[in-house]
Amino acid sequence: MNKELEIVINSIPTAVLLGTPLRTADNKIYDVKIDFANEAFKSIAQGKDFTGTHLSNIEKVFFPASNLFYDANSSQSAFSIKDKIYYSPKLDSWFKINLTFHSDLDTVILSLTDIASDKNFTAKLKTTLMTDTLTGLPNRAAVLPYLEKTIEKDMENKKCTAILCLDIDNLKNINDSLGEKEGDALIIRVANILLQFKSDNIQVFRHGGDEFIVVISNLKDEFDVACITDEIYELFLYKKVKVSGGISVFPVHTSKKEELMRFADMALSVAKKNGKNNFAYFEPFMQQNFIRHLTLESKMASALIESSFKQVYQPQFDIHTGKLRGFEALIRWQDKDLGEISPSVFIPLAEESGLILSIGNWVLNTAMKTIKRWQTKFNFNGIMSVNVSPVQLSQDTFIFELNNLIQKYEIDPNLLEIEITEGVMINNMNETIDKLQALKDMGVKVSLDDFGTGYSSLNYLQMLPLNTLKIDKSFISNITSEDGVQANITTSIISMVKKMGLETIAEGVEQPEQLELLNKFECDNVQGYLRGKPMPVHLCEEYLSGNEKALITIRS
Repeated sequence: MNKELEIVINSIPTAVLLGTPLRTADNKIYDVKIDFANEAFKSIAQGKDFTGTHLSNIEKVFFPASNLFYDANSSQSAFSIKDKIYYSPKLDSWFKINLTFHSDLDTVILSLTDIASDKNFTAKLKTTLMTDTLTGLPNRAAVLPYLEKTIEKDMENKKCTAILCLDIDNLKNINDSLGEKEGDALIIRVANILLQFKSDNIQVFRHGGDEFIVVISNLKDEFDVACITDEIYELFLYKKVKVSGGISVFPVHTSKKEELMRFADMALSVAKKNGKNNFAYFEPFMQQNFIRHLTLESKMASALIESSFKQVYQPQFDIHTGKLRGFEALIRWQDKDLGEISPSVFIPLAEESGLILSIGNWVLNTAMKTIKRWQTKFNFNGIMSVNVSPVQLSQDTFIFELNNLIQKYEIDPNLLEIEITEGVMINNMNETIDKLQALKDMGVKVSLDDFGTGYSSLNYLQMLPLNTLKIDKSFISNITSEDGVQANITTSIISMVKKMGLETIAEGVEQPEQLELLNKFECDNVQGYLRGKPMPVHLCEEYLSGNEKALITIRS
């Protein structure tokens, strides 16, 4: 080798060996005699000069578990290795090896590139991708690989594996009211509580947002599961941190690994619906309900497209004069397969799925069209009351879109009354108050529905910009009982509300005695089967045209 070429090869940072192939009698290469080793290779070999030795000796020293010559002879081209990865126990590192035989020069060139740093980078990258940056816990990507290995091991040992899906209650409210910094602090606090249980058999993951996953392995039975999950729940109670949890157990609840997470999530949903701050175990009815919900959700979407929803209208009357105050628009759904589906069933599901926005738009549009037609045809100047979901009201565009509808149908906003439920009070109160005030500023009336069944208090009533309060039928149904308890409560509510300048409507009035007492208590309006059931639009129009017999009452 000339001096210039030697200088060039020595300057290369990659370890390089040059050698002459050794052949058998039938001209097959069986080894290589090393003629030259560059400085980079000598550095790897800690200064030892392998010139004159055979490549097989280098293989034995540095790559004893490999078979370079076998790999070279089994490659696609004669006697070559391309980008093969080998581990060197002596050097405790990974190398990428390329070996090429140049027949025109009768020379074998071998290069070794240390890729340990690349492998370490890949390992660190993998760890980073599978680690939650806020809590330091393994993240969503790490759950399934860990779960699969854990279940396989427990299956071999005939043990159980449990999953606890855990959700921080009302984290969104904390973020909205106190800021994301406080929300993040709570997430970290929950992670630290869960880490107190971490062991060889308990692994904790942050699944994203406000949700955590706890995988518990090597369990004898459900009793073992209950002992551990009860301890977790009790520690959260002690720390005064409100969380909800859902638990499923393999193979007790399912023998399919992919269902375990889903079943735990179903149980979590039930825990939330049961008031939050509790844990629930998966039960078969949850899956049945889930499938039923999926069916209803699919049918709801189709019902919107096919216009299968109908709107009926229940009249409201001035309790003193008997004059028509207006109507409440009520949605109805008659499915060809399932029959009539109650709003109490499909409205909550629509809120969960997000379909309530489309359904709510349909209800508002239909009600507006009806008001416009009645204004034109019957000179209608009564109230049209329309229920609005908290999910609808929370949309940033709600006020804007409602105002557009009012302009589109050219109706008097004073004829429109938006009914809200006490559920609006759960979310950001200041934002809710601003939106309700914007409605009033537009001239739209605001009514609080089902008063007394949820979160209502004097403080809320004083804060919310309302026009009307509807007294829930649960009060009215027992208003005539002999103990007089409900009567006293109802008269107190009416008296209090009237002092606040609000109009009152009693719901669910079905008996003359109830009507008589409400009149005595100076309630303003009445709504119920005694005076009028919900009616299809054509009967409402018959009534508006002067036909009193068109009303459907409890006596009809």
